[in-house]
Amino acid sequence: MLTIIQDFVKQHLPAKKKTTPSGWTSFNAVCCVHNGETPDTRGRGGLTANQDGSVSYHCFNCNFKTSYQPGRHLTFKFRKFLKWLSVDDSEIKRLVIEAIRVRELVNPEEVKIEQEEKIEFKSRDLPEDRISFNNLNLKNNAKDAHPALEYCYDRKIDLEKYEFYVTKQQQYNLHKRVIVPMIWQGKTIGYTARAIEDNVKPKYHSHYEPNFVFNINNQEKDWKFVIVSEGPFDAMSVDGVAVLNNEVNETQADIIESLGREVIVVADRDRAGSKMLNSAMEYGWSASFPVWQETCKDINEAVVKYGKLFVLKAILDAKETSKLKIELMRKKLYN
Repeated sequence: MLTIIQDFVKQHLPAKKKTTPSGWTSFNAVCCVHNGETPDTRGRGGLTANQDGSVSYHCFNCNFKTSYQPGRHLTFKFRKFLKWLSVDDSEIKRLVIEAIRVRELVNPEEVKIEQEEKIEFKSRDLPEDRISFNNLNLKNNAKDAHPALEYCYDRKIDLEKYEFYVTKQQQYNLHKRVIVPMIWQGKTIGYTARAIEDNVKPKYHSHYEPNFVFNINNQEKDWKFVIVSEGPFDAMSVDGVAVLNNEVNETQADIIESLGREVIVVADRDRAGSKMLNSAMEYGWSASFPVWQETCKDINEAVVKYGKLFVLKAILDAKETSKLKIELMRKKLYN
């Protein structure tokens, strides 16, 4: 059963191909024309299939890479590869379900979690005179130690799990913001600074590498799903991730899908939320339309009002996996 997807891919390769004794199969790459290159005529596409059921594709012309390993979901890039092999949508959907079934048979410890391509982010410093919440001069009532601390308390953020900073710098009104660090593979790659007063504009001042997915570093290996939102405070409220925008680009999708679990998008109830739902449909992810959206504009507001456990249950109960149903809900709520 572990080789079902691998066998399917091999059956749908172009008729003109060559296989070496080492198991490498070469053929005219199917990706180049879709990536702004001229069609390949020199057999620059290559596929390897391993005994564990995994399969990898690499184009030596446009450098497109994608892979599948039993225990992981079919990534967006792998589904694109299948489509370029002329596999129809119904078959791709069947393989997505098959990958979920296979996942139940595989020991999570045996699954190698990796991005389709190595993704790097450059280190960026936090403000020099920053002070961690842990180093504030806490009084009897801790939330009164600094307005930024009170802001996070009021938004029901777990201050033991998440790290925050403040600064006296007045440039960009940083002294009136709470600084949220961006962490990638143990290193700081920048920060976003959220205004704690309504009259401070813009709401966020950011200094971090593009294409980043906030809170990816706090995702546990054994979690069955990941909740994707727009803003960092929404993500921290339910231990999910945030794309820091109203759309998800391919690099971010690759990072999220490298977790190897179900992806559930929860969009804000504003015009920008419609774009988030478009991303969910594009990448084949689930989307949720929880009941609290009738009274709350985003996840954090709902957690403040109803509590974390209620919000999480509502998200799971209102999850939609059908692209058609997601599109119908998008039109109903956002048009």
